[in-house]
Amino acid sequence: MDIPLPDLDRHLVAQFQETTRSARRVIVGTHLNPDGDALGSALAVSHYLDALEVENEVVVHNGPPYNLKFLPGSDRIRHQSQWDDHDLAIVLDLDSLDRLGKVRETFESVPRMILIDHHIPHHEPGDLRIVDPTSPATALLLAELFLAFEHPISPAMATCLLTGIVTDTGSFRFRNTTPDSLAIAATLLKLGGDISLVSEEVYQKRPLAATRLMGFALENLQLSPDGRVCWSVLRLEDFDRLGASEEHTEGIVSELMAIDTVQIAALIREPKQDRVRASLRSRAGIDVASAAREFGGGGHKNAAGCTFMDESIDQVEQKLVQRLRQCLES
Repeated sequence: MDIPLPDLDRHLVAQFQETTRSARRVIVGTHLNPDGDALGSALAVSHYLDALEVENEVVVHNGPPYNLKFLPGSDRIRHQSQWDDHDLAIVLDLDSLDRLGKVRETFESVPRMILIDHHIPHHEPGDLRIVDPTSPATALLLAELFLAFEHPISPAMATCLLTGIVTDTGSFRFRNTTPDSLAIAATLLKLGGDISLVSEEVYQKRPLAATRLMGFALENLQLSPDGRVCWSVLRLEDFDRLGASEEHTEGIVSELMAIDTVQIAALIREPKQDRVRASLRSRAGIDVASAAREFGGGGHKNAAGCTFMDESIDQVEQKLVQRLRQCLES
């Protein structure tokens, strides 16, 4: 089979292979509120370790959202570890250990750590770091890693990896889509990855509560006078009234971004008392990650997020929208 030749540091590839093969018990994790790239990557690593007959567990602060429960192995995700004697931790798709949430202490207690990520690093956790901010997805880095040392990629692994690539490139619509992402995706299809399943479960299914929540968010969207900044606000009472939860907000900010005049979109939501979260999107060269970092968040240039504690949603809306307008000016 003709496959793309991964352009990875061979020393890092060999270190990863040696470290994982010599491990006895591994804990695998990713960030809070995990998306398709986070969970797809974590579960792909778990399947890889299964093939090596290395004991492992996937431990994440939050469980899989409704549209990612189809992922092969999603039922193995735990919220706390069942063991206390791991000799290796593998963390994926995060640039700072504080994004592990309540399981951070467990990961930090492990003597060795591997980090695989595609974000611009702000902290440098991990004894072995495989980081490429130019890659569109952590799952793409993983696929290249497995291909580099010719580890057999099972259909389950291929589907998990495809999920990460598809979701972080917006089904290959986002500007971060690269020739490599398309080539590796084609390889994963040849290896049994089910892209039809991924597309249907992630993009073509939605609970009734999620549909009602999206309708409310779109009906109540707001635009800046020039039409270039769009945002919508979901309050705690809106979630309660519609019988919805935070996981049902998936895709709303992309719909706001679809308005032809909009350059920056934000979904500001209050899923719990005294907690406000914001998802940010932008077009072309507009950097919303810089705004997110000012408020303790992060992400990519055109897709980022942040969380506010002990602030009213009205306060967050006012200062965040003001900051997003500044992004346009700069």
